[in-house]
Amino acid sequence: MRWLVLLLLLLARAAAADELAAKADAFLAAIHDRHLSREGLFLYRVDLRSVTRDLEAGTYPILADGPTFNGLFAAAACAHAEASSGAERERALSDAARALDGLALLMDVTGVPGLLARSARRGPPPPAQATDWHASSARPGWYWRGDVSQDQYANGLVPAVGLCRRDFPERSRQLAVAAASHLLAHDYQLIDVDGKATTYGDLSWHAGLGWNAIAQLTSYALISLAAALDSDPRWSAERAKLRDTYRVPARARFTNVRIFGWTGHSNDLMAFDLFRVLVPLARETHDPALADLRAGLWRSWLRVEPDRNPYLTGVFCQLEPQACSPTLLADVRAQLADFSLEKRKVAPSPELARLPRRWMPSRKWEDLTRDVVPMHLRPANSFEWKASPYRVSYDVDPNTEYTGLDYLCAYWLYEALAR
Repeated sequence: MRWLVLLLLLLARAAAADELAAKADAFLAAIHDRHLSREGLFLYRVDLRSVTRDLEAGTYPILADGPTFNGLFAAAACAHAEASSGAERERALSDAARALDGLALLMDVTGVPGLLARSARRGPPPPAQATDWHASSARPGWYWRGDVSQDQYANGLVPAVGLCRRDFPERSRQLAVAAASHLLAHDYQLIDVDGKATTYGDLSWHAGLGWNAIAQLTSYALISLAAALDSDPRWSAERAKLRDTYRVPARARFTNVRIFGWTGHSNDLMAFDLFRVLVPLARETHDPALADLRAGLWRSWLRVEPDRNPYLTGVFCQLEPQACSPTLLADVRAQLADFSLEKRKVAPSPELARLPRRWMPSRKWEDLTRDVVPMHLRPANSFEWKASPYRVSYDVDPNTEYTGLDYLCAYWLYEALAR
């Protein structure tokens, strides 16, 4: 009788795994069909009425976070390749190469070494949406959106280089050195084509009066990657200065603040994307900053653990496997199983409106639920793991479609951990 129970449990587990894999295949097929340009630009939000025409003509959507999504897709594909073999590995490497092509384009199109564009397209944007757009001097016929922020480097460039550096060493080196050189040349400021610092481009040790841990860890990651990938001794010397003189890793332990539930969940994603690269890199290079980086990771984890975010949980489990319980991995699997295949901006189930609310709204004065919203009830979002898991606000526009990249990032990570 025991063997029969065990067999049924194994069959149920295999069926659940097949369901998760089928969902990943569906999301990846949609990305290839209508969210990835021929140049490798990741179009994380498209209008279903015009996407076919836009892909053919190169009149891509007006987006604000292109490097983030290109970088996350490259990073996820490289991580998937590392955990795979045979044809599956080759497909993952092909996806990573294409995403890196798009990331390189977003840097090259600006004509400013090391500066990323928020997005790019063939042809000028519509006049009503032309703010911060420029004609490219480096790629005639292209236009790009400026005023890039630290998010694009923390969530995009750093994970792409950090996770793809083994399979794409030279391309990773070029991206890291270009970004690090830009920081050194401009006192750790992101300088736009007009010669002025971008709005959220202060990556110096004194960013936010010394309290902007995300900015400081981003610059430390870029310099550390350059030191690991390039033979120029100035990178190691600069990393030592950031670590020992300005004490960046030690002062950047506190990556996010939560007061009565008020917080910025996008900061949580940036922190974990940075730690996902910095902690293994510090271990490999014997960086004395490792203890401070691990302390920052643990402080970040204790803040986000109640949110039941499967991607952040997966990153923590990968970096601190001795602290990853079977219960945590089981919850990751359950959250992925409950993840909706619908990525259009449609109205959620009426059940969402019946969930109990907190007495205090979010920092943007939007209602929040008392408990984590079940995954299948959450309104569509461009990347679920940077959004509040307690949100109830939404817009309805069925012609707007996001991608399942958020699911893929978490699923491929879980798949590697569960093996």
